[in-house]
Parts: sequence; structure tokens; C-alpha cells
Amino acid sequence: MLSHLRVLSEDGRVIVSNLRLAETHWEKFRGLMLDTSLQPDEALLIRKCKAIHCCFMKIPIDVLFVDDEGRITHIIPEMRPWTFSPVVRKADDVIECYPGTVARTGLQVGHQLRIVE
Repeated sequence: MLSHLRVLSEDGRVIVSNLRLAETHWEKFRGLMLDTSLQPDEALLIRKCKAIHCCFMKIPIDVLFVDDEGRITHIIPEMRPWTFSPVVRKADDVIECYPGTVARTGLQVGHQLRIVE
């Protein structure tokens, strides 16, 4: 789950400087459940995902649904524990971010993101 990935905005600003990757079925299922260690510069990338839940979450999260080109298709700011997202059909991946990331960075639906090493 450790990686050296970052998320950049279309203008090159660093949105997330430490992107964790959920690669296995278990990592995808677990997501950030029971995790209280998420820091403001961190996020979790879940590949091939169109909906999430926040069951057993300890903190709210900002959720970015992105298509296969990295374009934001849906945003849920400060999604609370024990809630469920809608199914976002246009999404290919989900980025679970520290709460307040969307407000801090000004991200909006349609913005392009890049994942880089």
C-alpha cells in the first residue's frame, strides 16, 4: 500500500503529496476503515471503483471520483462515517482524501488530475 505517488492539478499544483494505493481486493475493501492516521497531505487511490461506503470509518473524508483520464466526475466533500456514496457511472477510480482537501485546493468537477511519481 505504500507508494511514492503524488496527485497534481492541471496547473501543476500538488494536491496530495503522499498517495497510497489500494491494489489487492482486501486493500480495496478495507479502504480507510478504522484508520485514524490519514494526514492532510495523504490520500488513498482505489482503482476500478464506482462507489464507496464509510462504514467503520473514524473520520470524514473528501472523495474524488475520477475517470480513466484523471478528470473529476463527482466530488463528495467531508463524507461522514456510516454513509454511502452514489454509484458514479462515469468514474473509474476513487481518491479518498483528508477532510478539507477539496475546500483547500478549490477542486471542482471537470478539473483534470495527474498521478505522478
